[in-house]
Amino acid sequence: MFRRTIGVTVVVVALAAAVGLVLIGGSSGAATRKYTVAYVAPEPLDGQMEQAMVRGGRAAAKALGVRYVAAESQFDTEGLIRSLIARHVDAIATGGYNPALRPILAKVRAAGILLLSSGDDIAAGRSVWVNFSNPAAYAEALADALASQMGGRGEYAIFGEQGQFPIASEWERLIKAYVAKAYPQMKLDGVVTETGAGDPAEVAAVKAYIAAHPHLRGLIGAVPTEAIMVAEAITEAHLIGRVFSAGNGDGEFGTRTDFKPAFVRSGATEFVYVGDPVKIGYLSVWAADYLLSGHRFRPGAYNVGGPIGLVWYHASRQELRLGQPLTITKANVDLHAKGL
Repeated sequence: MFRRTIGVTVVVVALAAAVGLVLIGGSSGAATRKYTVAYVAPEPLDGQMEQAMVRGGRAAAKALGVRYVAAESQFDTEGLIRSLIARHVDAIATGGYNPALRPILAKVRAAGILLLSSGDDIAAGRSVWVNFSNPAAYAEALADALASQMGGRGEYAIFGEQGQFPIASEWERLIKAYVAKAYPQMKLDGVVTETGAGDPAEVAAVKAYIAAHPHLRGLIGAVPTEAIMVAEAITEAHLIGRVFSAGNGDGEFGTRTDFKPAFVRSGATEFVYVGDPVKIGYLSVWAADYLLSGHRFRPGAYNVGGPIGLVWYHASRQELRLGQPLTITKANVDLHAKGL
């Protein structure tokens, strides 16, 4: 999540079957007709996270008896969305904060097509935001992951990057406020904005920052690229066990995804995930079907059933929230390594 897009256009098959799910606060979400729900991926569909979301979407489509289409386009996202409008799909779910897409997303709603944000929120009006977890809960999980390694004391720094999504800046703000209250013996050295290039020069910049702050004991990578950069810098500087880190684990990072389990096993970092992308894919299709079937979300809990269970709707953000973050540590890394 929160990555720059690379890749080529891919279209994944639609599929359908028929079973409904019962939820609290409403009748069955089973469709009265066969709706078509399209997922427009903000990243290439051959990435791990996107594949996971598509698996979840397909599973929900099979359970609910709706058609499911997944597609992405790096070069002409507007054209892709325009083609889906022309096909008269019933709902479009997408993610990624991209203000340039506001005009075409407004046309989605103007055409009477249901618009949802799935995972990352979008820079446009939508009927519901299907989100992983509370921003505060995620920020606190990042802070707790670092504090547990540092023993709740010592100096730390937060690393972000240029052009990061607004939610990452919100996490940085929430981390600072939470640590100041929950861990009064931890001191913030600074919030550092790196290039986001994910290259040796950026690793060198992190190492230089560590060297310039000799009392530094912890680093938080608020976005995926910087999560890798701080772990790699700690490793290259031979500071494992002396300087700790916690980082945003979601999403791909080129070929460096192979390094993630090794970083955790070595003690260079702990990765914190906002949630399970398979479940987000499933919940997005379920939410689309629920709204298309004539229901409306009201504040409270909903029993989605299947692999999801209970979720909560928060009206202030039009947000259907999946649940709590997941922290990958030495104790559970082997269990989750295939998803890293």
